[in-house]
Formats: sequence, C-alpha cells, structure tokens
Amino acid sequence: MDIVKFDEVDESEMTELMLACFNHAYSKEHVDNMIESDRRMPEWGGELYAVEDDKVLGCVGLLYPKARLSGEVKKVGGIRNVCSRPSESRRGAIKKLMERAHEILCEKVNFSFLMTSKAGVAYNLYKKLGYRTVHVPPRAYKRVEGRDTDIEFREEKDPEFIRSSYLDSVEDLSGLVIREKDYFEMAEARGWPDNDDLKIAYLDGERIGYVMCESSRNSLLVKEFAAERGHRKDFLKALESLSDKDYVVISYVNPSYKQILHEEDHSWYDDLWYRVMCKDLDADEPLKKEVRERFHVGAYEVY
Repeated sequence: MDIVKFDEVDESEMTELMLACFNHAYSKEHVDNMIESDRRMPEWGGELYAVEDDKVLGCVGLLYPKARLSGEVKKVGGIRNVCSRPSESRRGAIKKLMERAHEILCEKVNFSFLMTSKAGVAYNLYKKLGYRTVHVPPRAYKRVEGRDTDIEFREEKDPEFIRSSYLDSVEDLSGLVIREKDYFEMAEARGWPDNDDLKIAYLDGERIGYVMCESSRNSLLVKEFAAERGHRKDFLKALESLSDKDYVVISYVNPSYKQILHEEDHSWYDDLWYRVMCKDLDADEPLKKEVRERFHVGAYEVY
C-alpha cells in the first residue's frame, strides 16, 4: 500500500471513492479550484490517497486554518475528507493516511483539528490516534410565536460586512473563529456553505446584522447569525418572521449569545453527536480548559 498525492491517482478512482463515501462527484479540477481559492490548503493540494495495485483505497485531506488559542492567533492543522472504500475498510488505510498527514502537519503546526460524529465508525480510531473532543457545537430552538417585526431582511451580498460583523461577534471567543478575507470565494470553490442563503438585516434603513438560513422540514434552520449588541433581542424575535415553519433552530450557536437566547425563551442543548476533536502534535496535552470553555467554530470555518 502506497501513500500518494492527489495528482498521482486516477481521476475515475477518486470520483468513485467520493461517491461511495460522500455521495457527490469529485474531480482533480475541483481540487485545483480549492487550491486556487482556499488559502488554507497547501500548494500541493493537501490530499493524500492510499493506493494498492492502482486502486484507490482511501483518502485523507489536510489544510492549515487559523485558530485563536489562549488569546493568540495561530496556524493549526485541519484534517478533512477522510474516507475509505466500503469494500476496503478495516485494512488500515486510514490509519496509515492519518499517520502520514500528522508527519506533514508536525513540520508546521502544534495542533491538529477535525470534525466528526461520535456515531461514526472513525470516532474510535481518532481517539486511538490521540484526538480528544474539545467542542460540541450547540443548538438552540424555539417554537415560533409571532412574526411581526420592524426589521427587514434583504438578499444582499456584502462579504466584508458579514465578515466584520462575524468577527465582532466572536472577538472574546477561542477556537476556529478566524474568518479569512476571501472566505466567500473559498465557500464557492468548496461548495459549502451556500453564499446565497445569506440575508442582511436592516432597521430604520441601517444595517444591524445578518443571517444565514434555509427551510428544513418544519423548521427555519439558522446556520449562523450576528447582530449588533443593542439589537440582538429584537433580531432574535425577527428571525421568526423569515419562515412559516413551526420552529426556529439555530446551529453552531455563538456562546456569547447564550444568555440572550435563554431570555428570549430559546432552549439550548448540546447533547449532539457532532464533535470537534483536537490532537496535540507537540506533546500529549489537551487544550487549556479556558480555551475549551469558550470554543466556537463558524459555519464558514467548518471543513
């Protein structure tokens, strides 16, 4: 079994692997677009493949996001796109790929982060490789009560306003909260999140925040929002006007909004399968407690 880079594998083998694991087609052109648009990715593409007899068995991708840890912004490692062929599972391909990824990351960073589900088969492997859960992105929800509001939501694209509003909302938090300047282009190349889901909120002709949301069954699913401090309660109430669904559900909830959400009768819960895990590549020590307690990851920072 050999570990090679993405430009050394057959494209049809790459596509079949991604269809089997993630149900979406994948190509070398797609990787090239991400390299060009996503500054977190290394120039060589950041994707490693396990190959045996010209057959691709699995893949592990890596990148270099920025994180705020103990008040300091640092480049860290990120593990993404972990997958193996169903017919070739439990042959050690992912373990070998992860070990090679860690060797590469160790040359530049001290921490490696990944996102996964505790219900997934890879979760126990990550634990054996030294990863520990540092964050469970919480959710909040509320049954819709009223839809009258003076706040107007407009379908506008202003990446810099959204970025500055977001950074203001996470200035006291730790974690994967550093939003790159070209995050809009990065999202377009990656295919997620959908920039078209964004709306900017106005009150009396002035911008007061933004929301990224979509309808989901009986809920309005809010992926991310940020509002000026003096308007956050009114903003939460105004979210109910965006949908005729029964509930408003907020994902990746900013912990700075926890008290306001409680005051506005939103239920807060973090009994979820999704996990952000971290491995200390320099020493066998977890992140500091104060970092974990104020950890956050934004919708555009999920990978």
